[in-house]
Amino acid sequence: MMQVRPLGGGVEVAEIIEFHAPTHDAGWMLPDADPGLLVSHRQILENRFWTPHTNRLVFTYKVWLLKTPDAVILIDTGCGNHKPRLSPYQSHINTPMLDWMRALGAPPEKVTHVLHTHLHSDHVGWNTQLLDGRWTPTFPNATYYMPKADYDLFKAHRAQSMGPEMYDCVMTDSVDPVVDGGLARFIDHGDEVAGLRAIATPGHTPGHLAYEFCHRGDVFLFSGDVMHSPIQVLSPSVNSRWCEHASLARDSRAKLLRRAVECDAVVFPAHAKGVHGWRIARCGDEFTIGFDCHHGTPTDEMESA
Repeated sequence: MMQVRPLGGGVEVAEIIEFHAPTHDAGWMLPDADPGLLVSHRQILENRFWTPHTNRLVFTYKVWLLKTPDAVILIDTGCGNHKPRLSPYQSHINTPMLDWMRALGAPPEKVTHVLHTHLHSDHVGWNTQLLDGRWTPTFPNATYYMPKADYDLFKAHRAQSMGPEMYDCVMTDSVDPVVDGGLARFIDHGDEVAGLRAIATPGHTPGHLAYEFCHRGDVFLFSGDVMHSPIQVLSPSVNSRWCEHASLARDSRAKLLRRAVECDAVVFPAHAKGVHGWRIARCGDEFTIGFDCHHGTPTDEMESA
């Protein structure tokens, strides 16, 4: 599944969706959230971001594709095919991702840059593909940019055998092949790549980065896993269970939301469907959020905490 949004001047952004459905129990995934919080915002969350009958969050696994006249850029690379993972929504999936990319005029050999927000399994999967029994870089002409702090942490955890799915498997099948192939570069706060600026947003992982893209007076923020659900805009203190440093994650979320308000930016989250993204505003001390409608047309409707 894919959606394209032209930005003008030969620039377009597309989301390519591997999976979109109710997945994780909301109380399990957002342990900081009071059970009544989702109910109080049921009007905007129901069935689009949360299914109240099962209390599950509607989750999207996807790849962001940004095409400019000079570059073909991926922001994260999703889950990937044929990879062993603990999550049933990621394990050994098989989608025609590369065919979808070709349909968008972005075959693997034309990708020039791969920018990672972090190195969790559902953000590095298409770094590689299985060819003749070997994990081979999918984008042979691209440079893969990775946060050094995440790479160092994953290496250390793998050495200490701290979880085969998150560390050993991910490093072996999705990170090592591009590093060993000389395709990887490490990136940090303030670095600019292909017109995108890296913004440090640590907490979910120690090296987590968001990416800011400015074009024709508009600002677009690729926020990675700073937020998994709109409820984290309406209540920024709510972390996901995967945030490794709770206080840093909250600080980074508040910082990114303030940045979005200051710049009137469009926020492109990693796990929510919609190529028109989110619009963030302030209402007193709280944040509000606006969405595109189900048919992909922006709306002025806002929801406040």
